[in-house]
Amino acid sequence: MRNNEKRYVVTMDVYVYAENDYMARKRAHKMVDSLDKYGRRPSITEIGEQPFASMSYRKLEDISKPVDKVKDEPLPF
Repeated sequence: MRNNEKRYVVTMDVYVYAENDYMARKRAHKMVDSLDKYGRRPSITEIGEQPFASMSYRKLEDISKPVDKVKDEPLPF
């Protein structure tokens, strides 16, 4: 960063298509991880379900990054 540069905050909304809430959270956090370069620290402030061509909206209570269960399971040997 140069001394004459200013820092700006950018807020984005992105549509994520998924089979269920878990997969929506997983895909959203995967996108954030792909943007987390050079110390930019992107964050997710809200995730909600909004069917196509509908005004209804359901806010997810849990927007935490899902833990990949495969990594947490003990090895079979």
